[in-house]
Amino acid sequence: MTDNVIDFPSSEAPDIWGPEVRGHKLILEGRAIPNIRILKSPRGVEAILDGRFSYEFPDEWAYLALHFAANAMAIGAGYPFLGADTKDQPFAPRCMEIDVGNDG
Repeated sequence: MTDNVIDFPSSEAPDIWGPEVRGHKLILEGRAIPNIRILKSPRGVEAILDGRFSYEFPDEWAYLALHFAANAMAIGAGYPFLGADTKDQPFAPRCMEIDVGNDG
């Protein structure tokens, strides 16, 4: 009496792994730039844009290239420039370093 049993179709498990986050947050002019992570590469600096696009720059070009990209992203988001605070939220939040060293 197994004629009314239906086997489920076999299938492989779907891919459940999300993107791997690597690198450091890019900080320019004291602001954490959204959607860009950077890390040291054998040829200079590797910048990862939105976790999808990777670009490598020689050390001497990295600052200018990343500053240009950050300003372009800010302008594209409707801000006049990277450091603008003209909307409810700034394009790139300000960063502060807190020293918790033991001085005594």
